[in-house]
Amino acid sequence: MPSNTPNKVKYGLKNAHYALLTIGEDGTVTFGTPVAIPGSVNLTMDAQGDTSPFYADNMAYFVTAANGGYRGTFEVALIPEPFRTDVLGESLDSSAGVLVENVNNQTSPFALMFEFEGDQKAIRHILYNVTCTRPSVSGSTTTNTIEPTTETMNLTASPLPNGVIKARTTASTPDVQYAAWYDAVWQPLGSLVVTSEAGATSGTTKLTVAPAKATGNTYKTKTGETVELPTYGENVSAGWTDWDGAEGITATTGQQIAVIEVNASSQAIAGGVATVTANGG
Repeated sequence: MPSNTPNKVKYGLKNAHYALLTIGEDGTVTFGTPVAIPGSVNLTMDAQGDTSPFYADNMAYFVTAANGGYRGTFEVALIPEPFRTDVLGESLDSSAGVLVENVNNQTSPFALMFEFEGDQKAIRHILYNVTCTRPSVSGSTTTNTIEPTTETMNLTASPLPNGVIKARTTASTPDVQYAAWYDAVWQPLGSLVVTSEAGATSGTTKLTVAPAKATGNTYKTKTGETVELPTYGENVSAGWTDWDGAEGITATTGQQIAVIEVNASSQAIAGGVATVTANGG
């Protein structure tokens, strides 16, 4: 179990990883396997977004703050070749062993994962939708001391289609989840608003779900006194019942009913829970 002792301070930067991001036409998000970026030196990401005050009674009566993601820089000792080919779009001439940059290269979005040390435990982070610029080419002559020349990229972190921008571990993050942070990109389970009303026949309930599922996905349901939703990406091929999104479901008033959206691999994408209202007959 986690220690649940929060950090008082943070310092240092290490364990940077990237995972390629693909966003389908229907908004479906998939990530590649995280790849290490050794040699992290500095990461600075400034929050973007303006405040919009509404004035009344001779004061700022209501103020909204827009979240425009983050912009900043990431400095590393030396950008690794896999990052140059995967993200910066450079091509490797395998016969000559030479990396080639072309004017037509297009950079690819990625998730950036990293951690800051803490007095209790390192805090692990994910920025989900990052784009970067090409690094500058620089160097200098050596003197009586050797000063390594680092490489810096400008980064922009934007929200995913569901609005998620970043995530980080806390003192209460389970040890299993914490240890697997760099094995795959963790995502929160999407939210479904589930409404239950009396069905057309005795003992059934009619459900409405919003937002609608993505193309190619399906629904599953479960009822009980209490129902716990799965985690994002969890396989739910067992223990859940297929639902076509329209048919009445046999259930008991007062129980809980959960609806989850699953992809073609039976992995949970989003979910929601409602209290059952059934037709009493």
